[in-house]
Amino acid sequence: MFDATKRKFSDVQFQVVDVDQDKDLSNKYDVKGIPKLVFLDASGNILYNGGAFRDEESFAEAINRFR
Repeated sequence: MFDATKRKFSDVQFQVVDVDQDKDLSNKYDVKGIPKLVFLDASGNILYNGGAFRDEESFAEAINRFR
């Protein structure tokens, strides 16, 4: 689902983070479990910090909402 949604939004930057390898980002965004999604604006402000969406349509709707 992640890759399919990523292909639909060429103007959005997606980054997969290995929380075991990047403890700084895990701590910064309070990752306690996975999957975890964090949406940031262009300035790095958090727009969404929560769980993953259940389906591709919900994921795409959230991306559009926080654009």
